[in-house]
Amino acid sequence: MNSTHPCWCGETDLTDFSPEYFCCENCQTLVLKNWPPAERFDVIDDASDFYGRSYYESFVVQDGYPSLAERARNDLNERCMHWMRTVLKCRLPPARTLELGCGHGGFVALMRWAGFDAAGLELSPWLVEYAKSAFGVPMLTGTIEKQDLEPRSLDLILHFDVLEHLPDPRTTMRRCMELLNPDGFMIVQTPCFPVGRTYEEIVRNKDRFLEMLRPAEHLYIFSKASIARLFSDVGAPFVYFEPAIFHHYDMCVVASPRERTPHSEAEATEALLRHPEGRIIQALLDANAQHKELVRRYEEIDADRQARLQKLLKMDALYKAMEERLASNSAADGSGAAR
Repeated sequence: MNSTHPCWCGETDLTDFSPEYFCCENCQTLVLKNWPPAERFDVIDDASDFYGRSYYESFVVQDGYPSLAERARNDLNERCMHWMRTVLKCRLPPARTLELGCGHGGFVALMRWAGFDAAGLELSPWLVEYAKSAFGVPMLTGTIEKQDLEPRSLDLILHFDVLEHLPDPRTTMRRCMELLNPDGFMIVQTPCFPVGRTYEEIVRNKDRFLEMLRPAEHLYIFSKASIARLFSDVGAPFVYFEPAIFHHYDMCVVASPRERTPHSEAEATEALLRHPEGRIIQALLDANAQHKELVRRYEEIDADRQARLQKLLKMDALYKAMEERLASNSAADGSGAAR
């Protein structure tokens, strides 16, 4: 089936996957069928453009997601701590960092407190001002392709929940690679297409990946194979998969031009404790770890409780069956005696 829009890899002969998506068998990427107009991908008028102010104030909220104000408060000790661990595993501060699609700017602020020279980037001028006001972080406005930045000037480029929105991911990633120094890393969170499962199987199993089939926003949905191919194509052949915070439908990818040697947790702690703000980040990481451990213990106790309950229910059913047999036998004996 020839698509009206090719896959990022250039393939146009795509197969049907779902009502809204094709599948590229060449690279194992899902491709949106009804491609939006080119003006969708920039913000000129914050009042009317898709990724302008209304996207954050109404669109995502109507779709069941938290408001920007809620995210600015709740993300810090949840997803931001997860990302911070991944960042510290790759690179210790100081390092020059840019987060594409940084939203409210909270993670940029945390990176700065951790000792990184971090800035954020957003399409919406309104959101740029929001991040500056909420967290006091330096911000860039517009696409990464339009920024006047020195080649090889960045040590880390981060983009969480961004890649799936890009109309030309290969061109954007090439631009990122131009800005990344040879020892740098890109860290990416994006939906993960589960290759080998049909749409019908995914629906039948009520797989949470269905939540990522969002035709209003998600243009390309990569698999592990296709994202490795993308980064290899743009000059980052060393691709590592880290645990994703939303592992039921996301993947977390670390891509680099060179092989990496991960930093230990002890090395990260030592780097954070060198300055006062870093100690705050370490305290947040510790609190987050304690919370995760409490959740793990609760789930373990709840699973044990459920297992015990099932055993009790099974024993109760056996007891009732025995009572019924005894009653039936007693009634039969009584009937025989009466005769």
